[in-house]
Amino acid sequence: MNLSEKIKSANPVYLFVSLFFLFKLHHIHHPYFWDELGVYSRAALYMFDHQLSMMPNAIPPELSRGHPLLCSVIFAVGYKIFGPHVWAGHLVALLFSCGLLLALYRLGRDFFGHTVGLLACALLAAQPVFIAQSSMVLPEIMLAFFCTASIHAYLKERLLQTAIFSTLAIMTKETAVALPASFGLHILLVLMIRQRKIDRGILYKIGLISAPLLAWGIFLAVQKLQNGWFFFPLHSDYVSFSIADIYPRLFYYLSFLFKGQGRYLWSAVIIFSAAIFIIRNAGKMKKYSVSQMTEQQSNILLLVIYITVSLAVSSLNFHLARYVLIIMPVIACLVAAQFFYFVQQTKRSAQWIMMPLLIIPFLYYKSKVFNIDADMSYADIAAAQQEIIAALNEHAAPDTAVGAAFPVYHGLLDKRAGYSTFAYKKVVGCGDKEARYVIFSSLDDCRKDSRGMTLLQERKNAVSMTQLYKRNN
Repeated sequence: MNLSEKIKSANPVYLFVSLFFLFKLHHIHHPYFWDELGVYSRAALYMFDHQLSMMPNAIPPELSRGHPLLCSVIFAVGYKIFGPHVWAGHLVALLFSCGLLLALYRLGRDFFGHTVGLLACALLAAQPVFIAQSSMVLPEIMLAFFCTASIHAYLKERLLQTAIFSTLAIMTKETAVALPASFGLHILLVLMIRQRKIDRGILYKIGLISAPLLAWGIFLAVQKLQNGWFFFPLHSDYVSFSIADIYPRLFYYLSFLFKGQGRYLWSAVIIFSAAIFIIRNAGKMKKYSVSQMTEQQSNILLLVIYITVSLAVSSLNFHLARYVLIIMPVIACLVAAQFFYFVQQTKRSAQWIMMPLLIIPFLYYKSKVFNIDADMSYADIAAAQQEIIAALNEHAAPDTAVGAAFPVYHGLLDKRAGYSTFAYKKVVGCGDKEARYVIFSSLDDCRKDSRGMTLLQERKNAVSMTQLYKRNN
């Protein structure tokens, strides 16, 4: 086979993922932002400075937040390899993002076909929340990778791999408890209904898929011994089993998943495909029983169970847009499968219907309202803070007292955060009279009082304003 034939026969998914990697390379030099600035990069850098460990007391509780520490360990290893640079942390995240795209392709390809895998991969890569998160030092992309790999292994009946990936997922973030719960429900609903008895095979499967719970339980027990609590007290206060709290969180996730950032088109694909399926199979559905379920229908049931359980688990706690990444790859796979079913049944031209699905999300690439880190507008905010701190560096010295609040505060304390060329030794509250210079941000909780101050620099963009003041006295 000559070179041209090899190129023609090459799987386009590798070219696509390579192009995505190259596209994101210019983002890896952005400074850390919000939670990656205040918590996750600091946790990984703390491990880099001290020791790599999965023990709960390896890092201070305000950095671990009671979470399992695999995420911090992996990013710290990245710093050990490449150095404690901003681009190093972001490069590790980007590599996991590319791995997630490939894992999603394999999931779609192995159970729905090559074209479904490709489209699922493209659908996920086009989402603003994925584009933003794909190079950030946060656990969500890593978690999504392990979860998607675990689901793929389970559907391939590779139970040892399932246990390994599920354990890696739950040691990245405890939200992955949805994996063993989903697998257990799937076994009960499908395998036991077909066999109508519990045999050694089912017990073996349940034992393996429960391994992540044992690993998490051991971590929590050690955390109780070392830190004095099972769960970080602040996060425990966020957990609620009240319907009054669960409903708005669930509604937020559903709205963001199926309407936000142009994904109302995903909803349209789901609705139209489901309607066509019901109309054309109404007669068969009346006589249908679970025992007649095909392998593909069983696979789809598992994905639906996983989505449902993950939403239920996520709705018990504080909600953020990026948390949907644990299930977005699976939904992208289902949407891709339903898209090609719709095209096949209606005999429409796939490419013309596909284009809006892939293009419209880029209209939401940057939002005009503050959406934390759910789209690329965060980069403009970080750039504004970087510019203001650069101006501060021209006037102040490392021992100068500077007033600031989160998110600017942590960018002053460690030059490895990507904002300052040196670390400030004395950073105080923005209302502290001792501060010689004060940075105000429209995103912080400071009560701006610029009386007796001179404005030195100001940076505005669509979603924020950052200002540098010098105290006159």
